[in-house]
Amino acid sequence: MEPLVFAILVFFLSALFSMIGLGGAIVYVPLFYWSGIGLLNAIPMGLLLNTATSASAAITYLRKGLVELSIAIPFLIISMIAAPIGAYCTNIVPTNMLLGIFSIIMILVGTQMLKPEKEILIGSQDHPFSLPLILASGFIVGFIGGLLGIGGGSLVMPLLLYFGYAVKKSAATSGIIVLFTSLAGLVAHLSLWQPDMQLVIYITIAAILGAQVGSYLMQTKMKPETLRKMVGLVLWVMALRMFANFI
Repeated sequence: MEPLVFAILVFFLSALFSMIGLGGAIVYVPLFYWSGIGLLNAIPMGLLLNTATSASAAITYLRKGLVELSIAIPFLIISMIAAPIGAYCTNIVPTNMLLGIFSIIMILVGTQMLKPEKEILIGSQDHPFSLPLILASGFIVGFIGGLLGIGGGSLVMPLLLYFGYAVKKSAATSGIIVLFTSLAGLVAHLSLWQPDMQLVIYITIAAILGAQVGSYLMQTKMKPETLRKMVGLVLWVMALRMFANFI
């Protein structure tokens, strides 16, 4: 596939996922893999795009005071420790097993996206801070993110809502955490990555531009509930395709 075609796909995916406050690595990695790029190259590419898009939103979140730093700091520290461990395990876990884990996570996240809004937006007030719970959750998210190259945003956001944090704070805090976990996972994968620099430049620019367009449309035009269901369906279709490859 030509770099320009990749860039166009990444642009629209980045715009779509930025509208609902999630990174797109959960889709980027299988997309690259199905296009003929080896999994060990597809994973760092997905992490790179997650890092780029998360960084573009991080400053805005911090300026608006939406980030719950008491959660974000310990969470991202332990996640950044766990992400390289997960990345190392990528080298020893069979590809089929990685893709199987990937498909299961896609189904779980897709199911979450398809739920009615009232069931998703459960965070209404802050719960008492529990450091052991945050550290345990951060390690699991970091490890899975490093293993699969998904950054962890699709796991962090539902987790923070489950803890009871309000939606805007959950999205902003998740964005900051994903920035650092994606960066840690990317660094851990660099030694095995053989990038096509032209492709990397194209898709990175496309991801940043797509995120900006998606953020704008989210605020002015689109209904988050409709987009969330669209993403859920996309994740289900891609997960079912992965399962079909195993049969």
